[in-house]
Amino acid sequence: MKMNGFRDLMRIGILLIGISAIIMASLATHVYLTHFVRQQPPLTVYCSDMAIIITAGKELRDVRILDNRSSTLHTFPRIPAGSQEFFIVPSQGVYAVQANDYKVVVHCVKPQVMPPPMYD
Repeated sequence: MKMNGFRDLMRIGILLIGISAIIMASLATHVYLTHFVRQQPPLTVYCSDMAIIITAGKELRDVRILDNRSSTLHTFPRIPAGSQEFFIVPSQGVYAVQANDYKVVVHCVKPQVMPPPMYD
C-alpha cells in the first residue's frame, strides 16, 4: 500500500513539472513575440544617384515626397504591397517621404564621378 501512495505522488510531481514547463515555454514565447519581434515599417526609402526609391511593405495610398520646406514635389496615389516606385529629385538636399502618419527622411547627393587614373 505504501508503494502505491509513493508512485501516485511521483506521478503527480511529474505532471506538475510538465505543466510548469508548458507555462514557462508559453511565457518565453510571449516575451519573445512582444519585445523582440519588431513590426516591419510600412515603407523603406533611400536615395541613390539623385533618385528616391520607395519600397512598400504594405499597400500605401497618397504617398507624398516633400522637400525641406514641406512643399509637395510629387504624390503617388497608390503603391501596391511589395512594389517599388522612384522619383528623380531636382537637386541635392534633404527630402521626406510621407505615407499617412509615417514619415522617412532621406539625404540625396550627386554621385561623385572619379576621373580615370592617368598613366605615364
